[in-house]
Amino acid sequence: MSALDDLYRQQSANQWYYELQAERADMAAEAEARGVSVRQVAYEREQADREWREADRARVRSLINDPDILRQLRRQWEPRYQLSDGTYPPIPVLQAEPEPAPRDPNARPSSGRIISPPRR
Repeated sequence: MSALDDLYRQQSANQWYYELQAERADMAAEAEARGVSVRQVAYEREQADREWREADRARVRSLINDPDILRQLRRQWEPRYQLSDGTYPPIPVLQAEPEPAPRDPNARPSSGRIISPPRR
């Protein structure tokens, strides 16, 4: 059986209807508590979902546009061949970018300005 058949076997045929009704009831309760219309709550949820998706797209774009991350991803996509003992080598792990060292609070400003009075 396929994964889709397994999913359908686990859920009742009208599960989507109950989830939709629960979401509508939740929106109605939120609208009543805030004193706004249900349409306003639905619009705000849709807007929040749209903003989340856009932020996620920007995050993925920034990862893909980083040449070091892209190089690491390509290393993960390379075919891994079976070793002599029948196992496969592990997938290379993405290396996290090291955090920059904290700036010394007593150091001069980066633009070379002199702070008056000087820090101690």
